[in-house]
Amino acid sequence: MHQAEKPRGALGLVMGWLLESGNAAQNRATVDALDPPPGAAVLEIGFGPGHALEMLAKSRPLGLVAGVDHSELMVARARRRLNGGRGDAALDLRVGEASDLPFPDERFDVAFAVNSFHQWPDKECALAEMAGVLKPGGDLMLSIRDFRTEGRFEPPGEGAETARTASDMLKELGLQVRMREVVHSAKRATFLVRGRKCGRAEAG
Repeated sequence: MHQAEKPRGALGLVMGWLLESGNAAQNRATVDALDPPPGAAVLEIGFGPGHALEMLAKSRPLGLVAGVDHSELMVARARRRLNGGRGDAALDLRVGEASDLPFPDERFDVAFAVNSFHQWPDKECALAEMAGVLKPGGDLMLSIRDFRTEGRFEPPGEGAETARTASDMLKELGLQVRMREVVHSAKRATFLVRGRKCGRAEAG
């Protein structure tokens, strides 16, 4: 499997650094858009080196910082990073797949993924899993990159199409969907696809 999808070994450490550097603006835009309530339980799918989770935990008073990534190397690296970078929140990072989340139903206030949705083999199953672990009233957010010029990763505009597909899938799951575009430069933008689970979260 390609290092960008599942970092491992010495090259995986380099790839982790490249992913963090390349996704920095996208991670910031995603964290700024998330609005978890005080003491919230948050879950990231495909967290890589843990950059977005660290930014979120340092900017919000969270109760639980959790995540699933299929790279053992990235899980170990993110644990080291977040051991000292999450405030008073509990930490629960696991090796796993988006389509089979190892958490109980209605556990999280927020579940999100940055730049990984396009890699999931079974997107419908993964989104259903994410929706299932959300509390009523909770938010699911997909952060999807979109290149505006020809590059080596994907054709320009492919991210916009992926975002529309994700939006339709979330609507099929019964979520209330909004989509927002954040332009970083003439070359790159991020689509933030937010789905809110119907119902009201219980107080406390």
